[in-house]
Amino acid sequence: MQQTTEPLRHQGIAVLLVTKDEECAAVVHHLLRPNGYHVSLAPTAEVALSLAPRAAFKLALIDRRHKIIAVLRQNHVFQRIPMIALQPRGVACTEEETVKDLAAGFDSVIDTYRHREWLAIIKALLRRQELQSAPPREFRVNALSMNLDRHEVRVDERSIQLTPKEFQILRVLLQHAGRVLTRQELLNLVWGEDYALEEHALDVHIHALRQKVEDRPSAPQWILTVRGVGYKLSAD
Repeated sequence: MQQTTEPLRHQGIAVLLVTKDEECAAVVHHLLRPNGYHVSLAPTAEVALSLAPRAAFKLALIDRRHKIIAVLRQNHVFQRIPMIALQPRGVACTEEETVKDLAAGFDSVIDTYRHREWLAIIKALLRRQELQSAPPREFRVNALSMNLDRHEVRVDERSIQLTPKEFQILRVLLQHAGRVLTRQELLNLVWGEDYALEEHALDVHIHALRQKVEDRPSAPQWILTVRGVGYKLSAD
């Protein structure tokens, strides 16, 4: 297996594998790659955390000998995705150990090397995650609201007309209300990672958006600048 700690541009479902076991890594890669998955390998929790912001992982497979589930679950990326504990080949797994893994934060434990069972478990978890994480169609933060079905934005029930890009920027900010987004994150989420755009262009759009939704655009109360980092939508 060609091991990588760098998430590549790829087609398929991005999966993170955390293990130092080369045999385990080879088995996972051999099983998942032909079935439409792309596996990025991290030998440690530190590497896994460094990869998380740069790859849209849908699932994490963790060698259960690495006692790192608590550390990973503190990261916002790993709070959102299913995580499976992998039992090493040839090592027995007791019922008590499985219960402890589930209580620690794993969604499932795979202690078999029957490939059809692996795929069935993974597909079931991904389906469940997709249903649970279906994006809301309406957002409301204080007096600011957005309805995606009607493509409508209101401030204090007053309708606001936005350009398509202003609408997308506001949607991203509402989806991540209270969280600071870097300028690059906003550019990627609104224009796409392959689109070349100067950060100054984003600032221009933010300025125009403030003119429409803020009572005092020069002293905004909702779309806040975090100096040296980016922007956030205040959820207070």
